[in-house]
Amino acid sequence: MRALHWFRADLRLRDNLALEEAARADECLPFFVLDEAILRGSRTGAPRVRFLLECLRALRRELAARGSTLLVLRGDPAAEIARLLGATRAELVTWGRCETPLARRRDARVRAVARRAGARTLETKDDVVFGSEEVRTRTGGAFAVYTPYRNAWEARLLAEPQPPRRAPRLPPPIPNVEGDLGVALPSPEELGFGESRAELPVAGEEAAHSRLERFLSKAVRSYTTDRDMPAREGTSRLSPYLRFGVISARACVSAARACADDDRSAAEGSRKWVDELVWREFYRAILAENPRVQRGCYRKEYDALAWNEDPEAFAAWCQGRTGYPIVDAAMRELAATGWMHNRLRMIVASFLTKDLLLDWRLGERFFFRALVDGDPASNNGGWQWSASTGSDAQPYFRIFNPVSQGLKFDREGSFVRRWVPELEGVDERFLHAPWEMPHPPKDYPPPMVSHAERRRTALRRFEAVRRAKEGARRRGA
Repeated sequence: MRALHWFRADLRLRDNLALEEAARADECLPFFVLDEAILRGSRTGAPRVRFLLECLRALRRELAARGSTLLVLRGDPAAEIARLLGATRAELVTWGRCETPLARRRDARVRAVARRAGARTLETKDDVVFGSEEVRTRTGGAFAVYTPYRNAWEARLLAEPQPPRRAPRLPPPIPNVEGDLGVALPSPEELGFGESRAELPVAGEEAAHSRLERFLSKAVRSYTTDRDMPAREGTSRLSPYLRFGVISARACVSAARACADDDRSAAEGSRKWVDELVWREFYRAILAENPRVQRGCYRKEYDALAWNEDPEAFAAWCQGRTGYPIVDAAMRELAATGWMHNRLRMIVASFLTKDLLLDWRLGERFFFRALVDGDPASNNGGWQWSASTGSDAQPYFRIFNPVSQGLKFDREGSFVRRWVPELEGVDERFLHAPWEMPHPPKDYPPPMVSHAERRRTALRRFEAVRRAKEGARRRGA
C-alpha cells in the first residue's frame, strides 16, 4: 500500500500519530504544501514564515537521515494533493487535525479530492492533548470559563494518560515523484519575506526538545515567580515550536509531570507551566466552538463598545514610541525578535485597548503578523482577555497601570534599559516615569496620553455597554 502524510502544524517525527499511521504502508511519501492563499494573506508575517522555512529544512534533514524525504509543493492544497494522488496512486492520505475555520474549509475540500481519487483520509489529534469535543461540561456542552475547563481537563488526563509516542520507523518513499511535482524549498526572499531581521530561535525538533530539557532542569524551579519578570530567562520559550508542532503538547505535559514527580522543588513550577499549556487548549476549544470570535467579541454585547479611530496613536504603539517605557520596550523587543514575554503581551494589549482606546482587533492583527509564534486561537484569546471582551476575560475595571506594571515586574529597569537605550542613564527612581524628572530625556517622547484620564474614559464606555445590556434585558422581561 502507498500512503501520503501531509505535514502541516506537526513538523516533527516524534509523537506524530498521523505520520505513524502513514508509516504502516509499504511506501510513504511525506509532503508539505506552501499554501499560496496563506502566504499572500494580510495576516502572514515575515518572522513566522522564516521560522517555518527553517523548521522545514530541519525536518527534511531528519527525514533524510531515516531514508525518507520531504516533498515540497506550492499552491492550493486541494489542487496540489489532487495532482499528487494522480501521480502516486496512493490509497491513504494522513494529516493532523486542525480546528480553525480556515483549516476546516480547506480540509473538507481535500477530503472531497481524495474521495474522487479513490483514496482514504485519516486525521489524528496531534496539536493538543485533548480536543474541544473531549472536554465537556456535565451536560455535554462547551466550557466558557477556564477554571472548570482546567478541572475537567485534568480529570480526563488522570483517567486517560496521554504518553507521547516514539518516532516511527519509516518505509521507503514513493519513487519518481519529487522531480516531477516538487519545488525547491524557497528562501524568505523568494517568497517576499526578506525584510525581517528578527532574531529567531534555532529551528527543528532537536532544538525544541533541548529547550524543553533545559527549562525543566533549571528555570522551572522558580517559574511561579520568574515567569512574570521579562528581564529573566524564566519561561520555556517553547511557543514557536508548539505553534508549528515541532514538539507536541503531549510531550511537554508528560515531561513536566515527570519532572514534578521526580523533584519536589520543581513540582510547583511544573504544575503552573502545565496550567499555561491548558490555557492554550482552552483557547483552541473556544475558537473551535465559536469561530465567530475571529471577527467579533466573544461577549457579543461588547461589539457595541465605542473605540477611538487614531492611526497616529496606533503607529506610535506599533513603533514603541508611546512614552511609557515598559510598553515601548516590549514593542521594540517584538520588532527585534518576533517574540514577546507573556506578561508584556498583557501590558501592551491593555494599553492599546484601555489607554489608547483602540479596537483590540487592530492589535490582534498586528501581533499575528509580527509574532513568530502567532497562533489564531491563542492570539485571539489573549487579546480578548486583555480587552475584557472574551471568555473568562480580565474584568473591564481591572486596567493595568503601565507605570506600576513596570515597577512591579522590572523594578531595576534591566529590561527597559536593554530595549530603550534613550533611558539607559536615567535614575532608577524615574525610569518608568521619566517625564517626572527635572530634565526629561530629550530623545524620548513624553507620555502620549494620561493613564488616569483614559482609565476613566474606558470605564465609562464599558459601563455604558453594561447599562445598555441591562436595559435590554429588562425590556425583554
